[in-house]
Amino acid sequence: MSVATKEAEEMDMKEQAETFRRQVLERGEVGPRTRYTREQRQEAVAYMRARQQEGASREEAAKELGVSSWTLSRWGSAARRATQEEPTRSALVAVEVKAASTEARRGGLVVHGPGGVRVEGLSVEDAVALLRGLA
Repeated sequence: MSVATKEAEEMDMKEQAETFRRQVLERGEVGPRTRYTREQRQEAVAYMRARQQEGASREEAAKELGVSSWTLSRWGSAARRATQEEPTRSALVAVEVKAASTEARRGGLVVHGPGGVRVEGLSVEDAVALLRGLA
């Protein structure tokens, strides 16, 4: 992408943000929960996503639009739920759990102690001695 093209796109985005802020001001104070119309919220979310594609943060997009980043985040989450989109990143990751091999099981006992201490390969006698020593 050429520098001139990139500058033109940035100018378009700034004009879009300015138009958004002007429309909100023209609407005036309606109420705490109805200040922004559904269309304005959708426009703000689309703007945020476009800016993020360009490498800007949600906070930068929110500042350009004149809304808080928390509000913009909530609107984005609501839009994602409404369209049932998958989140871009998930806190949970699918894993596959496999049974331990018989060789690993024959290797001895595993003792988990306080603070994350882990001792592997103990015989029953060694584990008893270790636990008695901790008591």
